[in-house]
Amino acid sequence: MNLYGMTRLDASQLIMISLIGALIGAPLIGWVSSRLEKIKIPYVVFHIIILICWSAFLLFKGQPPYVLLIILFFIIGFGFGSNSLTFSAVRLSFPHKESGLVSGFANTGGFLSAVLLPSIFGKVLDLFQGASGNIVDGYFYGFITPVLFSIVGLVGVLLLKESWVAGNQNKAGQ
Repeated sequence: MNLYGMTRLDASQLIMISLIGALIGAPLIGWVSSRLEKIKIPYVVFHIIILICWSAFLLFKGQPPYVLLIILFFIIGFGFGSNSLTFSAVRLSFPHKESGLVSGFANTGGFLSAVLLPSIFGKVLDLFQGASGNIVDGYFYGFITPVLFSIVGLVGVLLLKESWVAGNQNKAGQ
């Protein structure tokens, strides 16, 4: 709203673009994963795409052109759909008796990010906007937060052991 002179309605519609991306991305990415019979490859690819999108905000000093902003929001939402692969990986990587507990634990990461990211972003925004008096500076430094969260997510996905998943997937299909 501040950077683009938007109304609350305009800003909420922009957020809706991200949600539409997620609604499309989750089943489509799941379908791609099923067709490839792999979880790790699409998961890594989409995490890299999300990281690139968040990094674009840094490239444009926190204020990409409006048309690019719309595209970035859609792609980020779409890519977040890949997080649904977490539950497939958990289900296929752990014994059935433990999959509920591990799924709950894995789900905690998403909720923790949803709580921490805006809080940290806001603190950084206040700190840097207050220090320079320039709101653009605040947003630039604020966007480092989702970039760092994306890097942590990518590292987590890279640690996924595809051999466990593929081995258990074959057993589940028999």
